[in-house]
Amino acid sequence: MNRYRLAAVLALVFTAASVATPYAQQLPVREQFPQLPQNPYCLKAACGYGRDGIAETYTGGGLSGRSIRAYAESNDQIFQSSHARLRSWVSSGEMAGTPQNSNDIWGYVSPRGREYAIVGLLTGTAFVDVTDATEPNVVGVIPGEPSDWRDMAVYDRFAYSVNESGGGVQIIDLRRIDRGQVSLLGNFTDGGLRTAHNIYVNPDSGYAYLLGANVARGGLVALDLRNPRKPVAEPIAWDTAYVHDVQVVTYKRGRNRGREIAFAFTGPLGLHIIDVTDKAAPVTLSHLRYANATYGHSGALSPDGRFLYVNDELDERLNGKVKEMTTYVVRVGRLTNPVLVRQIGWGVEAIDHNSMIQGNKLYMSGYTGGLRIIDISRAKKPRALGFFDTHPETDMGLFRGAWGVFAGFPSGNVIVSDIGRGLFVVQPQ
Repeated sequence: MNRYRLAAVLALVFTAASVATPYAQQLPVREQFPQLPQNPYCLKAACGYGRDGIAETYTGGGLSGRSIRAYAESNDQIFQSSHARLRSWVSSGEMAGTPQNSNDIWGYVSPRGREYAIVGLLTGTAFVDVTDATEPNVVGVIPGEPSDWRDMAVYDRFAYSVNESGGGVQIIDLRRIDRGQVSLLGNFTDGGLRTAHNIYVNPDSGYAYLLGANVARGGLVALDLRNPRKPVAEPIAWDTAYVHDVQVVTYKRGRNRGREIAFAFTGPLGLHIIDVTDKAAPVTLSHLRYANATYGHSGALSPDGRFLYVNDELDERLNGKVKEMTTYVVRVGRLTNPVLVRQIGWGVEAIDHNSMIQGNKLYMSGYTGGLRIIDISRAKKPRALGFFDTHPETDMGLFRGAWGVFAGFPSGNVIVSDIGRGLFVVQPQ
């Protein structure tokens, strides 16, 4: 795609954001939300993945059991690492039966304490038991509309999967997963919902949030999960801007105690902070277009709620001032006045994509840079601690390699999805 066409697409984003209603509108579900074409803000040609062509899919098997033990003892290891140990690798072909590209990832811990990777694939959602990290077991795959983008979330004993091709929200029953069974209960398509780029669940409030959907101008749509088998869409949506990703938290202490806050990553607009406590009246608290903002993609909030670590997906590719993988540290202690306090480069050309925090470590998927492990014990001054490179061919700024990361297991193991190679289970050292 030439630079003139790209400029036109990004201009469309700014125009759509500027004419959107400044506050949430009354949008009765039964009368349908305002409709949009499929994700106009993140077409393959404009938003990253696909701009370098579809990544080549690995067609062989992974590493587990005896093969992973032999690999660990080998002096000729494929995947370079530091402060991280490969426990297993499950290729997409081993999950789905046929090789295909992977996308995002999430995790689930059953009531019995078993750990599961939930992996987005081109043709569905895979569930893999990783309790024994060296002997992963594929439980099953729930087929879905073919899509390069798929995202998953979990509430109670149910998983929710969305994609950018159709079918709304798949509701997946995990109650028998320890017996080796997962099943599709149905699809949520109320209000004309067909597609969504992402879904996020706040377990403290019992709400899921759809974003980048074909409804509500691609903003935030809240789903009440009090009956997790039958979500109910709130009739109010935040539609000030398209939202690409979000983290929603309920503060349990301090000046914001009891408030449910959404940190919304809004592409070229950067970051919006929204109070969604009252679903009938979500309120925009602040907006920050941080220095060098090119495409605010995602981020992770520090455990104390004071700092947000922002990933910008296009700064390394389109902003001449950014030459390496970069994290933006934003102080959000005052929700009405977020401030960029630091911009940190990590010494590789790769592009940061998604991240998650466990304890005092930030785990980030960085496409060709693989998994990056960052120490945030000094919140304003994070430092590189280690890495595991799922894409050893190159560290250049290409949209290939590690897509997503989940770091919420009691075992401390981290799971990573690689576009071409599938699922990796990694143990930080």
